[in-house]
Amino acid sequence: MSNTAKFLAVRIGGADNVVLPDDETTFEQLQARITKSIDILSALDKHCMDGWEHKEVVATAGAFKFKIENGVKYVNEYALPNFHFHMSTAYCILRHLGVPIDAMDYLKDAFQRA
Repeated sequence: MSNTAKFLAVRIGGADNVVLPDDETTFEQLQARITKSIDILSALDKHCMDGWEHKEVVATAGAFKFKIENGVKYVNEYALPNFHFHMSTAYCILRHLGVPIDAMDYLKDAFQRA
């Protein structure tokens, strides 16, 4: 999930690509990685993605090079689904392992109770 957010910042936000090596083995290391990802996103200028809705996005993922028609398609059809896929997978693994979480643990900030 952190790579998806980071690559959005890199690919259409103009951020430098900070390598996050995927070698975390502790909860504290995972929290530090989340903090690094948030720092990358927080450092973006609020207008850095302006104009990308019509520009082609060309990127690499390992040895695979791909292009997506424009920034809107990149966000809506690649970045968001990829982010949610990994979030859902992590949620399912945690639930399977007995961690007492449910959907409200990550949806609670999406709305206000009426």
